[in-house]
Amino acid sequence: GSNSVRAFPARTIGPGTYNVNETVPSPANPEQTQNTRYFIDQRGDIKLEGNAELRFDIVRFLKGAVFVDAGNIWLMRDDPMRPGGTFRKDLFLSELAVGTGAGLRFDFNFFLLRFDLAFPLRKPYLPPGERWVLDKIDLASPSWRSDNLILNIAIGYPF
Repeated sequence: GSNSVRAFPARTIGPGTYNVNETVPSPANPEQTQNTRYFIDQRGDIKLEGNAELRFDIVRFLKGAVFVDAGNIWLMRDDPMRPGGTFRKDLFLSELAVGTGAGLRFDFNFFLLRFDLAFPLRKPYLPPGERWVLDKIDLASPSWRSDNLILNIAIGYPF
């Protein structure tokens, strides 16, 4: 979300390689699909997150920023409802989500309003070998933009 890995909608990363937005055939009608979103608030037992942000002045109260965020959450125990969510010390680095973007900060000294536009570079829920999506970035494509660009509006700095 706006204070985490900003390239993904809030609570849609993890745990691990689990994809909360995955659709599966509907039990009632196999020709239709249904969303598997069982957990409105994705939770985990372990959280790893890192952010790097370069901020710069544009004019007196307007500042710019470019950033890279990485992170994920994991479970300590297996959960059959969230396959791939268990923490494994040999795999956790390959399960990190990575995103990047740019933003504007309206800094009035007593109040900071932040607009960040971000997109994913690495999607942990994709199959191994396909998680880095650098070769799929297409800012000119309206469908890519609607599927990948995330606008975060927040008050205060992200960290």
